[in-house]
Amino acid sequence: MKKLSLFLLLVLCLSVYADEKSVWKGSKAISWNTDVYAGEQFETPDGIFAGLKKDDVIKVAVEAKIDEPQYVMTYKAGADWTWTDLEGVSVSEGMMTYSVADDEIAGFIADRGIVFRGQGYDMTEIWVITNDENNPDDGNPDDNQPEDIEYEYTDVWTGDMAISWNQEVYAGSEFDTYTVEQDMLAGIAQGDEIKVSFAEAIADAQFALTYKAGDDWAWTDLTITQGNGCFTYRVASNEIAQDIADRGIVVRGQGYHLTAIAIGKAKNTTAIDETNDDIFNFNAQRYNLLGQKVGKDYRGIVILNGKKIMKQ
Repeated sequence: MKKLSLFLLLVLCLSVYADEKSVWKGSKAISWNTDVYAGEQFETPDGIFAGLKKDDVIKVAVEAKIDEPQYVMTYKAGADWTWTDLEGVSVSEGMMTYSVADDEIAGFIADRGIVFRGQGYDMTEIWVITNDENNPDDGNPDDNQPEDIEYEYTDVWTGDMAISWNQEVYAGSEFDTYTVEQDMLAGIAQGDEIKVSFAEAIADAQFALTYKAGDDWAWTDLTITQGNGCFTYRVASNEIAQDIADRGIVVRGQGYHLTAIAIGKAKNTTAIDETNDDIFNFNAQRYNLLGQKVGKDYRGIVILNGKKIMKQ
């Protein structure tokens, strides 16, 4: 009875503090020596690890196909995108798991994905388990994450253009909004969304959105989230918004037809001209429009007590 009680308590704790989400399903044979087992390496689609953070767990369903399979997860680290094997990957009872070691690695994986390598196994599904114990609810309902933000979208471009960075795989090119209409993204701001709609995607299509950042106009990939027939980017800062407004975005990837670009503005945002600082002087948690916790000194639209207000 005591063991049963402990087991139920563990299950309850996991249900409270962990959120498991499937981010990819398919069937991939993995092998770096095709003489041993017919397979290849597999690079994950863009955006499936968006929002990943330290102590989150990546879980992969695997099936061994040879007596001594080898399991390797690799990411691209640092400014030079160095291929680096992840340490601490474990395999047990048909599951390969990795607990994200730090926020830097989490950021690289979120932006650049993972390459599954090794020998002699098949993979069929990937999950991300978010450990909410890093950010537990302290019992104050005002401290919970804000409700889903509703967006109202306006098309800024429609058409039909084949996108591909490898002509041998799929005939297409990149799409630079700046060359089409310079002010297409004028007025975009932090918290807005860019939604890119597509059609006729090939199997294992790749999706990417790039902007030209900073004084040196460095080509920088944006962290996107792929949905049903579209992928989106929520503008992370006013600095990025300004660069996008001035320089446009480049829609890239492989094996799909671009059909529309839309800008989403949050609906029902309440603003005040003169902020009463007393509102911000108590300890209730506050969030920006991306759902990220912010401090008392944060300026911009803040979600506090379930309301959107302007902190100037």
